[in-house]
Amino acid sequence: MAAIDAVSVAARRALLEVMMQVAWADREIAPEEQQAAHAAAMALGLVLPGEKDLAAAEATPPSLESLDFSGLGARDRELVYVCAEWMAQADSVEAAEETEVLGRLRIKLTVDETRAAELRKLAVTLHEKQVVERGSWWRAFDRLVMEAARSLAAKH
Repeated sequence: MAAIDAVSVAARRALLEVMMQVAWADREIAPEEQQAAHAAAMALGLVLPGEKDLAAAEATPPSLESLDFSGLGARDRELVYVCAEWMAQADSVEAAEETEVLGRLRIKLTVDETRAAELRKLAVTLHEKQVVERGSWWRAFDRLVMEAARSLAAKH
């Protein structure tokens, strides 16, 4: 099973849009953030010939307030949140603006603070493992989604 199989169709675009919100929070996209966004887009099947590339450096994400998560269940909301946390770790520096976006996102996704801390720990652990292994961004994102999906399935 791959990441695309673990994420509902409804959650895929929302997940990438949220990751781009975090990446753009400090108004600059680090090369690692761009690589992470491209990897996520590819893993989610969102980079298709003829489609607008949501991960392009010149793309600007929709405002967080305009995103609609009402169609997502609790598992998908948590999956979106853990992927946003992972994106905040992509360049190994979580900017204050990224932290602020994550806080607003947590509230919008209705993820409580305790659960958000657990999801953050998972994202940080997986990012650190990626850095140590010098793994590809695609493999790291795929691992993140698969491990998060297993963890969330056990909870829900």
